[in-house]
Amino acid sequence: MALTKGTTTADVRTPAASSYTITTHNQNTGANGYLFVTIACPATNVTGVTYGGVAMTLVQRNATGYSTDWTVWRLASPATGVNNTVVTMASANYNGCSTFITSFTGCAGVGNVAYNGSANNPITTSLTVSENSMILGTVMGGNSTTAYIGVPQGTNRTLEYTHNINNYTWGAVSPSLTAGSKTCDGGSTANNIIMLTEIKEVVVIQTNKQGMLMMF
Repeated sequence: MALTKGTTTADVRTPAASSYTITTHNQNTGANGYLFVTIACPATNVTGVTYGGVAMTLVQRNATGYSTDWTVWRLASPATGVNNTVVTMASANYNGCSTFITSFTGCAGVGNVAYNGSANNPITTSLTVSENSMILGTVMGGNSTTAYIGVPQGTNRTLEYTHNINNYTWGAVSPSLTAGSKTCDGGSTANNIIMLTEIKEVVVIQTNKQGMLMMF
């Protein structure tokens, strides 16, 4: 089954509490379902995320120079349909928080990850992906009026969210890519940082008439 990006939910809010709940995300039906949640949380850390009451697993965390906890979380075989996403933080947060939720089917989970927090404009980083993987890319820093992300570099994607928190943050998901090293970039009117996560396709193993294994 091919890796397919399904529904997405973009949410920005000031929780004024130590947790918040997003009630609108609808997980697609289909084999090998997966859910990813990207959170930019100023002033405090995200301590846990659940979807449909099931705890998600932390993929990567970056303590940025923008005093913002930047995390990606994953969940295999999430409940289909509309379920609550609950984000819990270490303390009450009176700053804007950005959340981007993405559903996939035909997904094997996480591959490589990358982060460049050096704050440049444009900002670049690279990661090596497997055949037919997608890249979940997000940028933080500058001004939304000129914000862009190239996943990979040279192919700017339509932004799937742009949120004004203590800084701006925005991102997109690439289509399926060929295997190899991919340099990605992002920019705006000011310095930025970038975070990438590889979303892998399920490899289907079959045997031919001679009993030899074949991967598709």
